[in-house]
Amino acid sequence: MTSRAIAIAAGGGGDVVTASILATKLRHRFDVAALASYSWDRFIVDPTPGPRGYRDFDGLTLHHELVAEVTASARLRGPGWSTLPSLVPYLTHPLLLMDAAGGTINLAAQFHAAAQVFDADALVVIDVGGDILAEGHESGLRSPLADSLTLAAAAQTGLPVHLLVAGVGLDGELAPHELRTLLRRHSSTVVAELDSADIATVAEVWNWHPSEANGLLYVATQGWRGKVETQRDALIDITDDATLVHEVDAAEVAAHSLAAHLIDTLSLEQCEQRIRVHRGHSDIDTERNRLAAQREPRKPTIDTVGEIDRYAKAASLRGVNALTLRRVIELAGARGADAGNALRDMLLRERQDCMCPPLYLV
Repeated sequence: MTSRAIAIAAGGGGDVVTASILATKLRHRFDVAALASYSWDRFIVDPTPGPRGYRDFDGLTLHHELVAEVTASARLRGPGWSTLPSLVPYLTHPLLLMDAAGGTINLAAQFHAAAQVFDADALVVIDVGGDILAEGHESGLRSPLADSLTLAAAAQTGLPVHLLVAGVGLDGELAPHELRTLLRRHSSTVVAELDSADIATVAEVWNWHPSEANGLLYVATQGWRGKVETQRDALIDITDDATLVHEVDAAEVAAHSLAAHLIDTLSLEQCEQRIRVHRGHSDIDTERNRLAAQREPRKPTIDTVGEIDRYAKAASLRGVNALTLRRVIELAGARGADAGNALRDMLLRERQDCMCPPLYLV
């Protein structure tokens, strides 16, 4: 029997692209009425730490005081830009903005209100990479807050929750053996395998979108295999398993992951405090520290291309087959959307053979 559902991108950003793809791929199981996502972009496009909420936008369409739809003309107030409005033309469902300011309790109320507005009776939570399964002790874990808060809020609604994990390991956070153990523990079942036809309608997105995990899922569906270096030196091996979509027991994960510690939070600050207890710091602390340590952004020049050449050659000698463009932008210090776009344009002119967005071949 098909459930009418709200499909929720657990990590925000590029996860909503994969959520849209799965809404179509799994339409025999879920009649998706709307998509939902945070606006939580990386510093190369939005210099503000943490997720953006309703008050940060102009141009949203309100369906209910707790249900705000992102339009193609919506814009952030102040510095930076959100990738969500630019994604709207590629999506086949309404895109709702998730506001994390009120913690789990308020986010659960948003999901419940969205289900009422769109006549849905279930939630489908989609994570790309698998860090939503994390228990908190994993040494490579870097950004669990968004996913954990999403799952905690979904569990709090009382609606049936289906949890899908795509592109296992492509976020470069949990180690392969940790992911295998957690998938087994939470009764993982492979429910789909993505291919190039599934991704065709959103292929153009990866010419500009900074999401690494979702971009790597795209190249995996194109048949690309190899070792990719991503931001902050993470090395990811893209194999045939990358295209598989797993369904896991949502209730079990919610009870035994970091989500369990956020279940009754009333603010984003309280969520951060709970994460700090288990991790020593929150994801937003990391962003604040990076912002404080940032130097002036560099304007890309032809010398920048030479620096990238030297780095790429050294990476190839380490067995790396490609860098993500986000990694290249990070290495070049080209922060801000304008500097990042200028570097992309320069590399398209000077190193066209290396440019395979979202990859830079070495």
